[in-house]
Amino acid sequence: MGLDYDSYESEFATAVAAAAFAIHSVEQESLEYQKKMKAKVEIQRKKEDSFRPPPESGHLSKRFSGKEAKDAVEASTRKRMDPESRASRSSFGSQRGNSTSRRNGESKADSWERAAMAKIRKRYVKMNSRILAWENEKKMKAKLDMERKKRELELRRELNQQHYQSKLARIDHIAGGARAQMEEKKKK
Repeated sequence: MGLDYDSYESEFATAVAAAAFAIHSVEQESLEYQKKMKAKVEIQRKKEDSFRPPPESGHLSKRFSGKEAKDAVEASTRKRMDPESRASRSSFGSQRGNSTSRRNGESKADSWERAAMAKIRKRYVKMNSRILAWENEKKMKAKLDMERKKRELELRRELNQQHYQSKLARIDHIAGGARAQMEEKKKK
């Protein structure tokens, strides 16, 4: 029965760890999505600012240079490509074969991905050590509780044995007195 309890505790700890990891992963993805959306909003705002109506007479107009417009287009193109690259990253390396056809500019993404994976592994190791510490603490507590209960049960058993012996002695004493009285009555 103790083994079932320990396996239940370890399964519970594993389930808690898996849930915590899933929640953390969802939060991380949500943060990344929010950052991307913020960047898209900024790009749209820049585009809207660049397409202002022609200035009225007496006002100077500020136009984008060709370089600024080109940067905005490249940024929006990169942002559109991000969900695809995220999907390819989340497929657990099954599409690693076409990494040779990537541009040199994506080596930063690869290094970022490696760093992110290292962080995830480090977080996993840390969480795993926490789970093991929790598990060991719970097992130790359960063992100490069991030992304490054993001592209490042993003490109760001894007290019950003493009580039983005293009852037997009292019964023997009463029975002996009753026999003696009966013998005296018989002699008279």
